[in-house]
Amino acid sequence: MIGKQVKKAVSKQLKLIKLVFNYAKYFTLKQPKQKLIVVCFDGLFPHGGLVDRLKGIVSFYQVAQELGYDFKVLFDNPFDLTMVLEPNQVDWQINRDQLKWHPTKSKFLYLVNNFNTNPLQIIKQSKAQTFYVYANIDYAKTMFPNLSTLQLESKWRTSFNTLFKKSNLLETKLNQIELAPYIAFHSRFTSLMGDFVDTTTKVLSEEEKTMLLKQLLNCIEKVKAENNLPAYVFSDSVNFIDYIKQHSIIKTVKGNPFHMDNFEGNSNIEGHLKTLIDFFMISKSQKVYFLNIKPMYNSSFSKYAAIIGNTKFIRLES
Repeated sequence: MIGKQVKKAVSKQLKLIKLVFNYAKYFTLKQPKQKLIVVCFDGLFPHGGLVDRLKGIVSFYQVAQELGYDFKVLFDNPFDLTMVLEPNQVDWQINRDQLKWHPTKSKFLYLVNNFNTNPLQIIKQSKAQTFYVYANIDYAKTMFPNLSTLQLESKWRTSFNTLFKKSNLLETKLNQIELAPYIAFHSRFTSLMGDFVDTTTKVLSEEEKTMLLKQLLNCIEKVKAENNLPAYVFSDSVNFIDYIKQHSIIKTVKGNPFHMDNFEGNSNIEGHLKTLIDFFMISKSQKVYFLNIKPMYNSSFSKYAAIIGNTKFIRLES
């Protein structure tokens, strides 16, 4: 236990040192003109996938709204976010040459995977004027405990739509796909199928893969028959998508799944664009079914897509 605490403390100090070295080039003694929160995705630290990043952005936009702070997003790694999502009603875009680091008026907040905190209270109680934030959690339930689940989802959807609109590139790609009513299936395998690099390492045996694929196909076909609508399947596994294409008439969207946290140093915009296309395709479906049959992994990707689209989300578990 003590060893774990020491390791955590050392990790925290190393991250702080990394931040100080990175922001030293933005040093200034000029007083900030206004209170500012900047949520950063600059390649210094892993954040997770698309939805994890959106959670961090929306959470701190809500903090900025509550406390009257100006709000910006620095998102230029592994690609420039504005290529797919542009500012809508809030001018959140900021470039690195606009950053300023004051030794007493600026503060770092590293909250990646930190579930046990309330950022609203942290910023409210701080004397700093500018906050550089690294975060990937939806803190709405913590910050607004009196709101119901439906109210929290509505607030999240409103915040997202206030911040973002689809770029012409993303809109064009989405418009090229059939828009007739459909249902959506989503699954997350990470490394289980042996075709995806992620933070997990477990790979199923060939026999286990075959059994799971057959079980998933049966589940999909049953639900599809009950709905009597065309269906799309979305997944992080190319092997799963190929299997579905070979054994059913379920539709898929062209392109290979790709993780936004850049595990292989790949900043190819086409791969990341596919992630956004999947996200908004799921959001526009009539119903969203998340397949979570053991030993598959949980994911909030399709859940937040359903929130954006205000569509019904159903979890299929075993």
